[in-house]
Amino acid sequence: MTPRVHAVLRAGGDGLVVAADFAMAGRPAADFTELVAGLSTAHTVWETLPPPGGPTAGTRGQDHVETWVAEIRAAGRPVRAVLGFCSGSVYAGAMHREISRFQDPPELVLFDPDRADRAMVIDYFAELATTRLSALLTADKVEEAVRAGRAVDAAAAGPLELAAGLGALCAEILPPACLRAGLTGRRSTELADVLAAYLHWLAAAAEFDVRPLWSSATALNSATDGYGLDAFPAAERPGLVGRVVQCEAPYQDLLRAPGTARLVDDLLPR
Repeated sequence: MTPRVHAVLRAGGDGLVVAADFAMAGRPAADFTELVAGLSTAHTVWETLPPPGGPTAGTRGQDHVETWVAEIRAAGRPVRAVLGFCSGSVYAGAMHREISRFQDPPELVLFDPDRADRAMVIDYFAELATTRLSALLTADKVEEAVRAGRAVDAAAAGPLELAAGLGALCAEILPPACLRAGLTGRRSTELADVLAAYLHWLAAAAEFDVRPLWSSATALNSATDGYGLDAFPAAERPGLVGRVVQCEAPYQDLLRAPGTARLVDDLLPR
């Protein structure tokens, strides 16, 4: 079958490995495409895509999970492992729970796992405006966007409403800036659409309690201070995952480092 809500990163044997992440062009951190390129496994590898049609304010995290898992189950392939990167580890844990209801539990492997919460949504928007979008926005527009984002945060009742409001800001601010930069037609709105989808994806994950979802996981932690399990208070770390493997690669290179691929190959069932 040709998946609708997953990208095929590798077409292989009957076994299926599923990766949860929100990959977008231009992000500094490596993605699962780079990890898969270094793997020797023969399993087919899929990566989650945001459900088609774009984000809506009422789409919960569990709705996303059920959409992905329904397609996985319909494929009829035994799931050998579920992988998650950063906040995608939240969705990986939730998918692992649902998949384990209809087959033997697969391996759960997390890379610099991080939870999702409301603060991350507004922090991402503010960081986006002040750094990554500074090439498209004037200094005045950057300050205006940050102020507008804070106002949306103050008025929003919950993470999904916050994401919807910030997504609307992206749709207002970015297309004119992209047009000034020479991006015409559909290209002028694509960036706003992608950022709105990511903000919603992050906000929707905030509903999950990661502790029961990650208890059986192997976590591969990068060497970058403050990332992955290092971002959790020390008192919360015991029992958060089943096993921790400390890696030498920094956060941005964790999914492209050859040593990471070797570790994953050892963890994946043959």
